[in-house]
Amino acid sequence: MNEAGAGQNERDTDVVVVGAGQAGVSVSYYLTRHDIDHVVLERDVPFSAWRNRWDGFITNTTNRLNMLPMLPRLPAKDPDGFATREEIVRYLDECLETFDPPIETGVEVVRVSYREPYSWEVETIDDVIYTRHVVMCTGAMSRPWVPDLAADLPAEITQMHSSEFRNPEQITTPRVLIVGGGSSGVQICRLLAETRRHDEIHIAAGKVVVLPRRVLGIQTHRLFHVLGLFDLEVDSLLGRMIFSRLETTGDPIVPPTPRELAKMYGVVVHPKFTGWRNGELWFEDGGSIGPDDLTIVWCTGLRGDYRALEAGGVQVFDEWGRPRHRRGVVAETPGLSFVGLRHQYTAASHDIYGVGNDARYVVSCIKDVLRERAARVG
Repeated sequence: MNEAGAGQNERDTDVVVVGAGQAGVSVSYYLTRHDIDHVVLERDVPFSAWRNRWDGFITNTTNRLNMLPMLPRLPAKDPDGFATREEIVRYLDECLETFDPPIETGVEVVRVSYREPYSWEVETIDDVIYTRHVVMCTGAMSRPWVPDLAADLPAEITQMHSSEFRNPEQITTPRVLIVGGGSSGVQICRLLAETRRHDEIHIAAGKVVVLPRRVLGIQTHRLFHVLGLFDLEVDSLLGRMIFSRLETTGDPIVPPTPRELAKMYGVVVHPKFTGWRNGELWFEDGGSIGPDDLTIVWCTGLRGDYRALEAGGVQVFDEWGRPRHRRGVVAETPGLSFVGLRHQYTAASHDIYGVGNDARYVVSCIKDVLRERAARVG
């Protein structure tokens, strides 16, 4: 093992969990139940992604699907309703109060290195932690992503990512372009339109799956839950048939759709944004708009953040930059697991609903390995 750098402390534990969002806290909950020594490292505060959502944010899954294993109750009264940011954060804080997770906040993990079977180094600014297992819980959507064509736009166009958006007062230009028709794009577009402060609001919306409010008179999420679709393995034959499209279109949205926003507020709907040329912003259908007095809000999603693994030379990613794993466990690199990946095991793996089951499975694998290791040493 490498020696700790100047000013760094050395310590060890059985498991290091990186990230204290819904995935990391769920992993900690099951590790605690099995009396497994561990630490959870969080660069911000627990559930920071939820806390930093914009004013007026609501979930795109209903309350019956937003419960973690340590507190199986609804985050808001209506099981078929959609919780606000405040309701979700209040519920998640109560989840923390049900047990005492060993979370260390304000800790940036800069390098995760594999040394030998079940021997890892996790390096922060202040510490080097030696551990048998690392569970990456930084999530499938933790790093804002903006397409390369954003760099081609002139400096006079104000740009921001949806992760920076907090409220409509941030946008002072008379014209706005929302790029992205997913949940964030539609919600932010609606908030801006409701203010009636802008002369023009445009939204560039590519392909997206829209869930109807009801199917056969039943609230859609409730029906899917009863049918077991949220628990369906994505690698099963039926799972591949149903969910393969989501890999290219992103998560489904709930109404209003961009077309409905056009009818309600006069929002101008465009197809996919294709870039800047000849002094105009162009779209897939050959239409264009000018750049004057314009703010662009990039609602283009987030990607996984695996820079700490990359810094440690850990090569466990496929050609698309996604971790290679089986239900979150990386067979080729013993002692490394993931929880919170998109479609890790089911379509809901990256949602609150699915993350608990994935955490339980990964922790059960860790427990078995630790037991086998102890038996060999004994």
